[in-house]
Amino acid sequence: MDTVNQSHTHHWANSSVAECRELHLQHVKLSPYAHDIEAETIAWMHAFGLIPDPCYLEKVRRMAVWGYAGFSHPFASYEQLLLYSKYITLWLLWDDLVMEKETDLNDILNGVASAFRWADEPLQEQDQYIRAWRSIIDGYKNLGVSSHYIARLRRKMMTWVRTVASENHSIYVKGQVSPWVHLRRRLITIGVIPTAQLIDVDIADMDQLPAARRVVMVASAIVAMVNELVSVEKDADRVNLVVLIQNWYGCNFESAYDCVIGMCRAELAKLPGLVQALPAGLQAWGVLMQHMAEGFSYWHFVCPRYDHKRIACRLPFALPEVVRSPTGVAAVVTLA
Repeated sequence: MDTVNQSHTHHWANSSVAECRELHLQHVKLSPYAHDIEAETIAWMHAFGLIPDPCYLEKVRRMAVWGYAGFSHPFASYEQLLLYSKYITLWLLWDDLVMEKETDLNDILNGVASAFRWADEPLQEQDQYIRAWRSIIDGYKNLGVSSHYIARLRRKMMTWVRTVASENHSIYVKGQVSPWVHLRRRLITIGVIPTAQLIDVDIADMDQLPAARRVVMVASAIVAMVNELVSVEKDADRVNLVVLIQNWYGCNFESAYDCVIGMCRAELAKLPGLVQALPAGLQAWGVLMQHMAEGFSYWHFVCPRYDHKRIACRLPFALPEVVRSPTGVAAVVTLA
């Protein structure tokens, strides 16, 4: 695997349980617009008929949209953060409620192709998700992005859809999937690759630059592994990196869990150097990527969607907007 060093995995997988299951994050900031953005995003979803009942509204609120958008894109203007929040919130719900249930992959791909295209004529579409996607694309066009920008975004989303479909087929074959095959897929399905384009709409096509691609893939690895760590209980019926490593190396669950922590810490340590190695014109984007990767990671620790966690997160500073324990540790969970 390009981004994760497998050579240490056997050692991690067979080592004793870590004394302190914490991730230390340095680049976490909350947008001052976060809570207003959540309210406006939910109102927008209501307008598109995407919140049909109170139970659904509660599901959205448990996503902590304020943190989902506010931690991952903290320096955005109000207008850009609102559009970004609509995009990633719709995306998460679409994944949960459409992608995980849809059996017709071509139907989904056709919907994405229809919504993510440069067109001025009204979209003739009954599906409220596709209509909502088109409204977001129209919003980015109003920001002044080019047709090439939209085409790149469409290509990345189509790749994401195909890879999620492949991942969903693996749900019931835990013992047959290599952890490295799974992690390579997760680098795509975690969604950082399209999001890296969203956080700076004025940036050129960073996909053509190897140094920028390395930043994107390490950021993807960080967010993917944090997600695997905090969701191993929530998604017990799905394929998870911790369980796959446990099966692959024949170790116990706790050692496999600590193996993934070690891998995640290694990627976190790698990212600052990769950002510093970017050309001068991409340095600002690289800083946004650090905040995006660590912001998405931190969101997992304040989001009710992930109530059951075996790991904590520590920041070197206080975030007054977040309810914190006396020790300064967010989301501390007693180990089983």
